[in-house]
Amino acid sequence: MGMSNSQRYLVAASLATGAGDYFHCRQVGQTLGYSDAETNAALQSLDDRKLLILLVEGNARLLATGRALASRLETRTTKV
Repeated sequence: MGMSNSQRYLVAASLATGAGDYFHCRQVGQTLGYSDAETNAALQSLDDRKLLILLVEGNARLLATGRALASRLETRTTKV
């Protein structure tokens, strides 16, 4: 079973942070080919589930729970 848009966004955000916790929201959405509406929906879903924190000026911080879930999702997709 494939990942949802929010799950794909979470994995891409995790990759975009590198060793840090911060990323630019629109850049991740653009990398995935998401429209602004798709990016906003993914961000809202992930924020509601406390996997990231939305910051000012289009930035966000990936929380430890979000990074852990992204790692599990990434591992799951590479095994399939």
